[in-house]
Amino acid sequence: MSRGGFVESFLLPLVAGGVAHVGAPLGLAGLARLRALKVDPGLAAEVFAARSAVASELLYDPIPPQLDLPSLRLAIAVHDLLFLFHPGAAGLAVRGKRIAEVARFAAALAALPATTDDDMLVARHTILHLVPGLGRTDVRVSFWAGRREFHGEEPPRRLTAWPNMRRVHEERWRVGCFAEAASHAQGGEVVRALLDASPLTDLLNPVRIEPRLVLGSRRAVLARPALCRLVIYAWLDGGIDRVGGALATAAIAELDGREPEVGRFVCALIAHLHLCTILAPTAQVPTRERRPAPRILVGTDLALRDFYGLFAALHRAIPRLAAPADVHRDPRLGPRVAEHAAACALACGELRVGELAALVARTGGPIALSNALP
Repeated sequence: MSRGGFVESFLLPLVAGGVAHVGAPLGLAGLARLRALKVDPGLAAEVFAARSAVASELLYDPIPPQLDLPSLRLAIAVHDLLFLFHPGAAGLAVRGKRIAEVARFAAALAALPATTDDDMLVARHTILHLVPGLGRTDVRVSFWAGRREFHGEEPPRRLTAWPNMRRVHEERWRVGCFAEAASHAQGGEVVRALLDASPLTDLLNPVRIEPRLVLGSRRAVLARPALCRLVIYAWLDGGIDRVGGALATAAIAELDGREPEVGRFVCALIAHLHLCTILAPTAQVPTRERRPAPRILVGTDLALRDFYGLFAALHRAIPRLAAPADVHRDPRLGPRVAEHAAACALACGELRVGELAALVARTGGPIALSNALP
């Protein structure tokens, strides 16, 4: 595949949206070939505009992302990852070593050096920002003589001809390519390498089954104020009901007592997210006399209940992690935080709040049991 062909048929729809066409795996040799070729200025401008639009939504004044070596490496890694689950790879099914080799080279391409530079991380994300939502349409065609399935391809017209006479029936469903690859042994290795190369992509897509979100491993990124703000705002925009459970699960996984500093960090992160919801101009602040909104009552998703329970546990066990000292002392903000913590306790349930308080205590010293128990 020429560089122009790769940019037009795969890279441009990858960053701007559309139908991305996957060909034979490129690997390290393909990277060398593409680097040596020039791309049409018009195509390059379209890719630049699409990536710049994404970057501008994340940073106030980003450095325009270039189609440089790291960008090409990530794009080719995604291309070859998708090939592993492409119908064209079916012919290699008996050649397991070849499939493993494609996966290994794709993971190697995605293994970029770690960085905490804002612009560099945003530039990487502009290549991968649509990857978690990539999907294909699979089709099952049933007819009088049997059935056939097509993955990401339209069935040939000869199979769908004379539908009444041949009793043709079509079933269509969408398959998430990211989820499919992440749950596969070889594809999962590539997905993890991509998310490690672009931790912003990892953090901005917390709702998933595999690979699990590990908040502690993203401390260096979240310690950057600009990056932390854009991640928090994205979580808020996504809706606490959607992302809260995933974040709580990731936070609780860090409260095993082995790394108290990491535990304190994730607790402070969860608390910061709660404070943003409390202090937002449109926030509905529940009071002790009024139960929280039905969406956080007992009976909702258990992981989401833990998201609220964590704040209640923090407020009881380690108030200094639940909010800065000046917030607790403020005659207006202090009561609002306390009211929110009380509502969170109602939503989660006192027994579970006590359990979470015991976990939280591992990060910051002992707590009074009378405050943790129902």
